[in-house]
Amino acid sequence: MYATFRRWPRDRYGIGAFLIYSGVSLGVLGRGVAAAPRAFMVGRTTDPTVYMWLLKWWPHAIAGRINPFVTDLVWAPGGFNLTWTTAIPLPAIAAAPITARFGPVVAYNLLCLLAPPLAAWSAFILCRGITGRWWPSLVGGYLFGFSAYMLAQILAHLPLILVFPVPLAAWLAIRRGAGRIGKSAFVVAMALTLGSTLLISLEIFATATIFGALFIGLLIVFADEEPRRSIVLLSAPLALAYAIAFALASPYLYYFLHGDSFPHFHHLLSTDLLNFLVPTPSYALGTERHLARLSTRFGGRIEAGGCLGLPLIAIAIWHGRARWNDPVVRAMLVFAGLVAIAALGPRLQVAGVTLFGMPWKIAQHLPLISDALPARFPIFISLALAVICAMWLAANDVSAALKGVALGAIAIFFAPNPSVAWWTSPVATPRFFLDGSFRRDLAPGATVLILPYGFNGSSMLWQAESGFYFRMAGGWTSFTPHEFQRWPIVDAFLHNVWIPDFPEQLKAFLAYHDSRAVLIAGATGGRWAPLLAASGAESKTIGGVDILRFSTAALAPYRQIDVIEIERRADQARFALLLDAARKFLAHGAGAASLTPLKAQALGLLPPDFVVGAGARSGNGLFLGPLGDGRVGIGVTGSLAALAPMISRYRSVADQVYFPFPRRLTPNPRGDTFMRLCVFAFTPDALGRAAAIAAPLAPGPGLAFPTRSN
Repeated sequence: MYATFRRWPRDRYGIGAFLIYSGVSLGVLGRGVAAAPRAFMVGRTTDPTVYMWLLKWWPHAIAGRINPFVTDLVWAPGGFNLTWTTAIPLPAIAAAPITARFGPVVAYNLLCLLAPPLAAWSAFILCRGITGRWWPSLVGGYLFGFSAYMLAQILAHLPLILVFPVPLAAWLAIRRGAGRIGKSAFVVAMALTLGSTLLISLEIFATATIFGALFIGLLIVFADEEPRRSIVLLSAPLALAYAIAFALASPYLYYFLHGDSFPHFHHLLSTDLLNFLVPTPSYALGTERHLARLSTRFGGRIEAGGCLGLPLIAIAIWHGRARWNDPVVRAMLVFAGLVAIAALGPRLQVAGVTLFGMPWKIAQHLPLISDALPARFPIFISLALAVICAMWLAANDVSAALKGVALGAIAIFFAPNPSVAWWTSPVATPRFFLDGSFRRDLAPGATVLILPYGFNGSSMLWQAESGFYFRMAGGWTSFTPHEFQRWPIVDAFLHNVWIPDFPEQLKAFLAYHDSRAVLIAGATGGRWAPLLAASGAESKTIGGVDILRFSTAALAPYRQIDVIEIERRADQARFALLLDAARKFLAHGAGAASLTPLKAQALGLLPPDFVVGAGARSGNGLFLGPLGDGRVGIGVTGSLAALAPMISRYRSVADQVYFPFPRRLTPNPRGDTFMRLCVFAFTPDALGRAAAIAAPLAPGPGLAFPTRSN
């Protein structure tokens, strides 16, 4: 099994390979930030600002002797457990000198540009340990470090590209199995490698552990008796290394597992079957018009990093046929196939069309791994195929001409997109947060509402640039906490939609979260200025930020409010508008089959900016459309407690009630009932009776919210 592990050639530590990889990373991915690293960032979404915040947070918390695992600076006043997002403690501490000297944007860019070379270098070390050859390992390292997964995730998710410990862990296991490293040294080195992975990304750590166990299991099945014994003997020191890694990271793990509000993510992003063959525009080849159009059908966009490429697949098949009797090759190929099946997720998707169920549906019922995103599994396939490619290029029985053709195909297929604009985005931080203006207009520790809200803007970076001077009744931490999800105003800000009784909803939200100031920056946030001004706030503009301040007297009536009642009134008002729109739509002779929220809005049957997204189910949780048998479905998203009065009111005239949609409502609904879609099915005749019930609930000039009981 370990016969291919050869003596080290020159360039023992792979410095030359790392410099080549770094040149590719800087020359292609980093050209847009090299000239102005504070004004531009590597990436295309607002997710990078979360990691910029964390890069500054960990040194700040440690220096100030603050608990670094929880904070009330975001999602105030309740706060947030930072281990529930990817908190990157190790990268933040390692980059602390850069962050302190040049700021979080520069530190983030540096880590992003180092991640692909580090991943490629570690894969190079692994490939060279197996093949003993330099240039085949150089190619194998490149295929991993600049794989479709890496080029996709670099646009948004820093911790998911810091995967260099994964090949190193495999390399250490091979060295131990070959007897080239002592037991104690192996345990220490592996513990540090595993601990580093854990403190970079819990998701990568968990999936690497599971798929690593799968590969070891395949080796045990395929290996001969003596190699199998070596693998089994590896289990004890490996278990000890895991125990040490867990002990080193125990405070982090404690907070991750602690609390009653542990998050579970139900939005599974999977790999489209065609994505294994079709590149996205992250590769130069993927910018071709027809391929680019096809790749837009793959779900998740930035998560669409499953492309393995025809050259690499062909090499894997070729080498597999020639070396099928080699247990290592056989294990890697079977491993790649099984992980590919898992990456397809719970249901097969082909060109964006969802088809039948897949084996991963079973994993959705397992603890922890059920929250892993299958779209991120191709990183492990890329590693296996990169090693196989290096082995094939190092084989003496493959002609030089054939290797040359393969290298040419690899160079064409795996060349990154050369466009600077694809890899970088401008960082627009208003002067208000950079020149200290916030100190003149905000009290230290004041809670503010910042627009654009959540993932729509860069409030996390702005707070970090202020030195964490203020708190936010919001933020962005990969998901919105339950306490904020139930607020209709939060849904309005996140989806940029209008809601009934906006002024009252806003004041109730501000009062509840002990905030008097709203800061508006950027074009997206500016769209709210007229509505906010109509709410009675005093406003002024400083350093590129509009500051709207509410008086204590204006918010006093909302201090003791019932949050459930706020949600209930908003749900009732939106439902009444949808019901009236459906009745008028059918009254004009249009068929229910063509009814959607967006179409009703376009016809003036719903207020402007009331819905977002096409289809019967809108992107902001509304439903309006056909349900079969001539019935019309009308629904809103809410918690069961808030929806209960509405269910009671319309149930007698509805043909059927679905909650959580598409399940039929039962006395004790199964599963998660928090902020789920509730849909009423009405016959055309029943719409009039339902509209009569809804008439008194149509949005009025304001809402009088009852106080909450203590």
